[in-house]
Amino acid sequence: MTHPASRNSLFQRLIQLAPELSPDCERVTLKAGLLPAELTEGDGCMYFPDESLLGLTASSTAQQGVSLALLGCHHVWSPQRARSIGLQAQVLLPGHALRVPEVLLRGAGPHLATWWLQEAASAQALLAQMAQMVFCVKHHQAEQSLASWLLLAQRHSQGVALHMPELPWRAWLGWTPEVWQRAWDTLESQQAVALVRSDEGGVIQLKDLTPLSSLACRCHQTHQLY
Repeated sequence: MTHPASRNSLFQRLIQLAPELSPDCERVTLKAGLLPAELTEGDGCMYFPDESLLGLTASSTAQQGVSLALLGCHHVWSPQRARSIGLQAQVLLPGHALRVPEVLLRGAGPHLATWWLQEAASAQALLAQMAQMVFCVKHHQAEQSLASWLLLAQRHSQGVALHMPELPWRAWLGWTPEVWQRAWDTLESQQAVALVRSDEGGVIQLKDLTPLSSLACRCHQTHQLY
């Protein structure tokens, strides 16, 4: 099996360094919502989001908001390690990920040493996003923060139409309904976003990145994508 069309930069780098792993990679489907239990229970695999966008929150503070990292096509994610440090994942944009048994990665030899350093930097970047979001939401105007983090979500899912559920964002940002509504009304008045109603609830749709860029603070520009 080959994966020539993968958009995940860390996966591409891995296969360049260890092409023998390619036949053992599996393409799996991630549906919107909380990450399915069957993908997290002791399978010892690492996942490379290729089309999906995941939101990671600290389990103990998920209901309090402002503790969010976005994981998309430039990252690698290990469910077991995420759980061990108290993180939970929700699939914001459904799609596919590439699954690789971690035992194979660890047995691939010393030529993957540079790749493991990149993987560690990817994990550190996710933690930095969480810290940045706490600062952003506490110190910037609501419409600035919302615009900034929608732009970051778009960067993590380049080439994919961005339609994300509204309720997780409301919870993560931790604003009162009035603050959320004022921020949303500002973005909507600039023709930057739209809210599509469905039986499952509201879905955020990005319409134009230009007004988002003009409204946003610079927090979305501070993260290097690995």
